[in-house]
Amino acid sequence: MNGNGAAGLSPQIHILPAGEHRLLAGIGRIDPESLSSYRDQGGYTGLSRAIEQLGPEGVIAEIERAGLRGRGGGGYPTVDKWRAARASDGDAKVVVVNLMGADPTALGDRALAEGNPHQLLEGVLIAAFAIGASEAILAVRRDWSAAIERLRTAVREAEAARLAGYLVLGTDFSCQVSVWEGSGALVAGEETALISALEGDRGMPVIRPPYPTESGLRDAPTAVQNAETVAHAAWILSHSAEAFATVGSPASKGTRLVSIFGKVAEPGLLEVPLGTTLGAIVALAGGATGTLKAVFVGGAGGGALSADELDTPYDFEPLHEAGAGIGLGAFLVTDTSTCMVDTARFFLDWSSREACGKAVPCRIGTKRLVEALDRILAATPRPDDFVLLRQLSRKMADTALCHLEARAPGPMLTTLTRFPDEYRAHAERGECLAGACSAAPLPPLVAPLEGLDPAASAGR
Repeated sequence: MNGNGAAGLSPQIHILPAGEHRLLAGIGRIDPESLSSYRDQGGYTGLSRAIEQLGPEGVIAEIERAGLRGRGGGGYPTVDKWRAARASDGDAKVVVVNLMGADPTALGDRALAEGNPHQLLEGVLIAAFAIGASEAILAVRRDWSAAIERLRTAVREAEAARLAGYLVLGTDFSCQVSVWEGSGALVAGEETALISALEGDRGMPVIRPPYPTESGLRDAPTAVQNAETVAHAAWILSHSAEAFATVGSPASKGTRLVSIFGKVAEPGLLEVPLGTTLGAIVALAGGATGTLKAVFVGGAGGGALSADELDTPYDFEPLHEAGAGIGLGAFLVTDTSTCMVDTARFFLDWSSREACGKAVPCRIGTKRLVEALDRILAATPRPDDFVLLRQLSRKMADTALCHLEARAPGPMLTTLTRFPDEYRAHAERGECLAGACSAAPLPPLVAPLEGLDPAASAGR
């Protein structure tokens, strides 16, 4: 059963029922452009409770009891980041919310920004109050025009109602909130790269420490949070840590937004308790449309699990142990007509094109991996190509400047481990066991310059 979602959401985003709704509950019944509509559903009661009853330390304690972990992919405990930022010296602290859509297949952040922007804003203000920040920035990719417009409307409405800006709720807490537009890129998912972009530099990661919570935007202590994380914070302060912790796994409380697509009957956006099995998630999307072969979990930096691993919990540690990850919630279902080698090549090539170029192992290493896969797909492998795939991936992970570089080979490594016959068939016989790949040889990544004799240049 499909829902139509909130008015204004892009057509490809629709909400599927998934039992215990948390963040998606308001989408479709709250007018995203109306503060009164949000407040009629209990909106901003969490912010009021935080400021008027709990105080900063009480808010942090509430987040700790809830067991909230960051939804940006790593699952870092939110309370640890907030405590570190609050304890850092500095009068001008900042909260940055990452809505840059680093993974274009993940729809959750966009759905929240377009469908319930006040919930995001409330969560941002709670985070700012907890760490002692006087500034908050919502960093949004510039092609999400509806999200940008609605977030700015929400900020204006909240400021007029004394819920944001100067002397919030008539107290001495003030926080100026702005919406910043940036170019969507994979590297924008890395917090130090986003901070560099906010400062007007090219978005590239920097070596840590110091961490942003110590020295971030303009050298001020900065808490960079995923949008879904702060939306959960608003829910927790409105409903209590105990209510939040009733859902999820022992290690990971609450729900997660999952963008599921591929060979399923009802692709779209789900909200599922953490710990839900992969098989149950596929079932919630109407089931596979063919004979399920594998699920790619975590987007370009995730990995593939085979059909006989669908009892794996959708949770941070179990997926990490399986070579995958939650990422930003992307979930691709494939069937027996899907070539694992070609799919891995697609993900790796995309990561290679998205590389910012700062780290040599990432800038060059991803291209060498794509070239090796191209040779395998064309049945012209070098004798050491399979060794190269594993050794170069390991060296990239060992020398990675950011986690995007370290995880780029994930889809390739997991399919190579779980579907080795498909790699061998391509390499040895030029045969695609899935029957999906063309027999025509792949063109080279870089064509020879016109008028240049490749043979002659090779001897120079």
